[in-house]
Amino acid sequence: MWKFFQTDKSGTPALFEEGRQIVSLYTCPPLLPQKNIVCSRKITDDGTTTGSDDMGIDGSVTPVDFWIPADEDNDRYISTLSFICGYASSAQLWEFADANTALTNGIRVFYTDTNGNERTIMNPKTNYGFQRASLIPFSTSTWESRGFAAAGDYGWLATVPLDRLVPPFGIKLDRGTNQRLTITIRDDCTDAVLFNCNVFGFERFE
Repeated sequence: MWKFFQTDKSGTPALFEEGRQIVSLYTCPPLLPQKNIVCSRKITDDGTTTGSDDMGIDGSVTPVDFWIPADEDNDRYISTLSFICGYASSAQLWEFADANTALTNGIRVFYTDTNGNERTIMNPKTNYGFQRASLIPFSTSTWESRGFAAAGDYGWLATVPLDRLVPPFGIKLDRGTNQRLTITIRDDCTDAVLFNCNVFGFERFE
């Protein structure tokens, strides 16, 4: 005749009452050291948190880079790009801001991988170029909002889910490397009186 004993990993026997096993459900998370911290910051022209985030500039003659670098100590995961663009008058989807035309070279968004290769994420030239990559579905009647840079200004928001393009966490910038995520302004974008990008994600440390 075989007899079996059910215990937990510490050797404590299982408890039974009236033929039913008593199971303890923990209501608190395991008390383990926190390994992740939030990463939320603007992409700037010098890669620091204090640099300029104003991408409404003229980069048609000399392209201007805005970027976020890898951290020295922590692995950095960028899960979301959040663009905001504000301008003076109502615009159309086929133009950039309210410039009455599309951009010529576009705005290049890319990251530099471990081997130094540049991987293009998007190269929008129009308002719809940002909207089509957005997390939030849009329609031709509701994509534009009011009051972005001033009470009467128009504008839009576009949220790009990098964790869907590069699952499960988005783009990883390895700690202590030259990897970075870059936005290059390659046209005259001064029609946008408000134009910047915020990244959201997390940093992982040992």
